[in-house]
Amino acid sequence: MSILNFDESVMLIGDEIKKSENAYFSLRKKRQRIEMKRDGNIFYLEKGSVSVYRVENDLVTVSFTAPAILGLAQMRNDVMSHYLRCDTDCEMWVMNSTNANEMLSKKNLWIHAFDILTNHLQRYFQRENLRSHKTIREIVTEHVKHIWSLEPEIREKTSVYTFILSRNHISRSAIHKVLQELVNEGKLTLNRGKLSSFNGQ
Repeated sequence: MSILNFDESVMLIGDEIKKSENAYFSLRKKRQRIEMKRDGNIFYLEKGSVSVYRVENDLVTVSFTAPAILGLAQMRNDVMSHYLRCDTDCEMWVMNSTNANEMLSKKNLWIHAFDILTNHLQRYFQRENLRSHKTIREIVTEHVKHIWSLEPEIREKTSVYTFILSRNHISRSAIHKVLQELVNEGKLTLNRGKLSSFNGQ
């Protein structure tokens, strides 16, 4: 699936949600928690960014920046395994799962929902790859590689420590030790906890 198809799918479904009389506009504050089932099942994130947290351990599983469609994986499932938390102030449209199901069927948009879910699944696979390493050094290095691959405007605002801590059960001191080793080896530079250069493999 190309990026173009994914972006097109997000915009098509987002536009239909916005046009629907069964959806409502919602402003959410930075750090506000959104329960997927209680607060509405499908969200069209029009502005801002959110992270998806696992309920059982409060670890970040994936993050999304607008525009994004959220809640598709949970809309036909009663298991409350994840919740959203706004990383910034957010503007979103909310629609319950029954109405979303009808809209996707009536407007013949299920293929686009599938494209979005495929993209989200790929992000989960990437996350599992970040965590699949045996040593703390390997885990930290993979997370640094991932941060370096982010768009510059996102990377410049991303704290390396917070990013790794929010996704793993690793102590801050262990992360600091590995980062300091990588700095001393000339593989990366940090500026106030943000990654400013990286040339490690």
